[in-house]
Amino acid sequence: MKILFIPSWYPYSENPYAGKFFVEQAKALAKQGIAEITLLNWGQNEFQIQLRKPILSLKKYLRYKSSKAGYNAICQNLIEISLPHLSWTSRLQNGNIDSLINKLELKDKPDLIHAQVTFPAGYIAWKLSRKYNIPFVITEHSGPFPFKEYLLDGVLLDIVSKPLMAANHVLAVSTHLANEIHNETGVTAKVIPNMVDTDFYLPSEEHSKNECFRLFSLSALTASKGIWDLLEAVNMAKQAGIRFKLYWGGDGSLRKPLQRKIDSMQLQNWITLLGNLNPAQSLLQYQQCDCFVMPSRIESFSMVIIEALACGKPVIATNCGGPADILSPLNGILVSKANPKALSSAINTMAETYDKYSAEAIRKDCISRFSEPVVSKMIGDIYQQCCTIV
Repeated sequence: MKILFIPSWYPYSENPYAGKFFVEQAKALAKQGIAEITLLNWGQNEFQIQLRKPILSLKKYLRYKSSKAGYNAICQNLIEISLPHLSWTSRLQNGNIDSLINKLELKDKPDLIHAQVTFPAGYIAWKLSRKYNIPFVITEHSGPFPFKEYLLDGVLLDIVSKPLMAANHVLAVSTHLANEIHNETGVTAKVIPNMVDTDFYLPSEEHSKNECFRLFSLSALTASKGIWDLLEAVNMAKQAGIRFKLYWGGDGSLRKPLQRKIDSMQLQNWITLLGNLNPAQSLLQYQQCDCFVMPSRIESFSMVIIEALACGKPVIATNCGGPADILSPLNGILVSKANPKALSSAINTMAETYDKYSAEAIRKDCISRFSEPVVSKMIGDIYQQCCTIV
């Protein structure tokens, strides 16, 4: 079976994490022998220009002018097609995506197209499906659904609604997201979660007991990720006399304001900001912590939670969408979002009980639900259904 796999975001040198999990999913499907995958890279992020960032946009334009189309064999059963293309906001001529579709020729016709996120990838898949009479599937990841830019006077734009209505299958990475899609469009989405590489994310064989309760958090440092809620919760936990330390990974626009607030609240001995972490550095932090904490206000899923679970660590997370599908009394504590007091109480509870959680049971449960073989089979079953019907 041949699959054209279209991500809506794509990693590149200056932003190696943009859409990285889309590429990892394509690799996993290829590795598991689900299909022969052709991965479309048009410079989704690399060549997306923004008028409000003229200098950065000029750099992207110049890089685009010197770029070349081509093919790259990533691994067995996985080929990348590079087709450099300028894009911009969807509010202006559909982001210039139609011209990309016009220059994309499918000489080796795939059996099915799998789009990651409805716009732009799902829109491209819809157009190609009509042109070549190929079935297509959309996996939606975006939360909250829909993004505001796809609404006009409260009505969902055609570039999102029409692909969703026409898709042979719509998949959502969580029950919460599936409900949002249905409430907005009437489309019923099947829930298939994201996958984690459980061969990479492993418990440490040499982890010794920490001197005090050790928390780890990893996210973009933005308001939507609940950073101020976590900061306030840490301050409450400190005042309650809990012995702990938070190692906080990630970067973002609020990094400097966050550090200033940590200093002004005299929390330097309780919080260490780690900055951006590569996968190996993140793995080390997962392995060394006693508990992972995820304070976000909105998550359609949460990759960092299942990475922590794969390492056998219990998790404290907010009930902000996707985490409700992932957490249970077996593997952690779910608290209300935007509620520092509840978050602080969970930290207190976890500090007293974390050694009662079974790392083996947490990891086993994670493998059974989110490992690459398990989720790849779910996706492969959808592929087979689409191609059998056609």
